[in-house]
Amino acid sequence: MIGDWETFFAAQAGASAALAGLVFVALSINLRQILAHPELLPGRAGEAVIMMVQPVFVALVVLIPNQSMRTLGFEMLILGGIAFALVNVVLWRAFEPSRERGTREFVQRVSLAELALLPTIIAGALLIDGSVTGLDWQAFGVLMCLAVGITDAWVLLVEILR
Repeated sequence: MIGDWETFFAAQAGASAALAGLVFVALSINLRQILAHPELLPGRAGEAVIMMVQPVFVALVVLIPNQSMRTLGFEMLILGGIAFALVNVVLWRAFEPSRERGTREFVQRVSLAELALLPTIIAGALLIDGSVTGLDWQAFGVLMCLAVGITDAWVLLVEILR
């Protein structure tokens, strides 16, 4: 079953790694401006890195040869859980209700980040249970992670200069 997905996960690893590299370039180019807004942008940078790197790790564990679906499920569950916890720590540290941006924007960011990472956790649980539909969930999850990560990268690279 995993063999049917091999090309997809190889592409996922490559695309996510390339986009993660671009996030690091954006960070290095605009580091001074990012650090000038410690209440807003360093958290956004951390979120972007997590959103781009998590799909790389997931794709790499999927591509490990000769492992059972149950083992893959545990690996995905662990990676998804770690990314979920990390992004929440990063986002909650960045939250200040008194800042110029409101609580509504913060709730939207947290919700999108969590919705992007939750499919990996669901995928892991389904694979542990023996259901290959977990891979469908992961496919959706990587698309969400990339969308959120690209949005964060846009803020760090373009919106910061406005």
